[in-house]
Amino acid sequence: MSGPASLRLLAAGAALAARYGFEQLTPDNLADTTGLTREQFAAQFGSLDVYFTELNRQFLDHILDRLVQAASQTPPGLPRMQRATELQLDICLEHRALRLLLSEARRRLPGMAQYFHKRNQTTAMMVGIELKSLACPNSHAIGRVYCQMVLEAAQLECEAGAPNPGLRRMLSEFLAAALSAPPLPKAADVPAPAGE
Repeated sequence: MSGPASLRLLAAGAALAARYGFEQLTPDNLADTTGLTREQFAAQFGSLDVYFTELNRQFLDHILDRLVQAASQTPPGLPRMQRATELQLDICLEHRALRLLLSEARRRLPGMAQYFHKRNQTTAMMVGIELKSLACPNSHAIGRVYCQMVLEAAQLECEAGAPNPGLRRMLSEFLAAALSAPPLPKAADVPAPAGE
C-alpha cells in the first residue's frame, strides 16, 4: 500500500481529521478530496478497517521514528525514558485531531483494534528491555503497565487539548520509583490466603 493513490488517500485522512469525525470520514469523502473514485479507494484498501489500520500504522511509525532519533542523541537512563515520554505526548498533541480520530476508529473497528493491541505489546516489550538494561526489578510487568499509563495520558491530554503537567509529573515519578522498587515475590513465596 505504498503506491501514489494509497499515499494520497492516507494523507487526506490525516488532513481531514480536524474536519470530520469517524462517522463522516467515508470512502466518498476521502476519494473526493484526492480526486480519486470510491472504486479506487476500494482497490487500494478494500475496507475502512484496513484503511484506518494503515493510517494508524503510519502515525505510530512517525512517533517511533522521532523517538528513535531523540534516543540516539541521549545516553541510556531514566532521563532518556522520561524525555521519550514527554516527546510522545507532545507528538500526540501536535496531531491531536488525528490521534482522537484513530482512538475512535479503534473502538469501532475490530481489525484495527487487534493491530493496535499487537503493536502495544511490542512497544511494552521494548520498554521492558530498556528498563531491564537499567537493572529495574519487574521490568516486564512495569513496561506493560507504563505503556498503558502513557496511552491513557495521551488520550486525556488530546481530549483536553493541552498538556497536563501534573499527569506528566506522575508518569516521571512512576518511572523513578519503578527503578528503585524491590523485586516482586515469586508465586511460591506469596503466602496462601487464610483457610487454604
